[in-house]
Amino acid sequence: MRGRPPKPLALRIAEGQRLSQSSSGVNHDAPEPPRGPLDPPADLSNPEAVVWKHVIANQAPGVFRPIDTGTLRQYCWFFSQLLGAQAELREWSESKKKAGETSFLRRARNGALVAHQLYGVVKDLGAHVLKLECLLGLNPVSRERIHAGVQGELFTDVDKAGGGWADLDVIPTGETRQ
Repeated sequence: MRGRPPKPLALRIAEGQRLSQSSSGVNHDAPEPPRGPLDPPADLSNPEAVVWKHVIANQAPGVFRPIDTGTLRQYCWFFSQLLGAQAELREWSESKKKAGETSFLRRARNGALVAHQLYGVVKDLGAHVLKLECLLGLNPVSRERIHAGVQGELFTDVDKAGGGWADLDVIPTGETRQ
């Protein structure tokens, strides 16, 4: 997929985007995933479980659903790998600084300066983490796109009572009222 992933219908409506029945690519009958506890899977490593608990504890209630477990698990893995690779690179860099050498660069056999391969690993892992943060609403920019309901959840009790998004009056600023 090229570019930014498409926003979910609930976010587009909450932001005040006008949607007509004939809008292409809009699923007006998008299902609402069921709610439930988001306990860390038993097979997560200790660093991954720490990241999982941190994310769940610091995210607004109702943002994640049990169906998001796979994406959140992937984020935890990439993030824990990133921390490990950064620690290894920092350790290597410190040992080279003590020897009076340049930190992230090393000499190749032909004498040219090249970046340590672990630097590329950290860079790639960081890119994956950033993409997943955007998908999960874990950075300031992507969090700005999420508009919580009155109870602090993306889908309010209005939807469960049968009202739903079609009955909400959307104000241009992105706020909603009944």
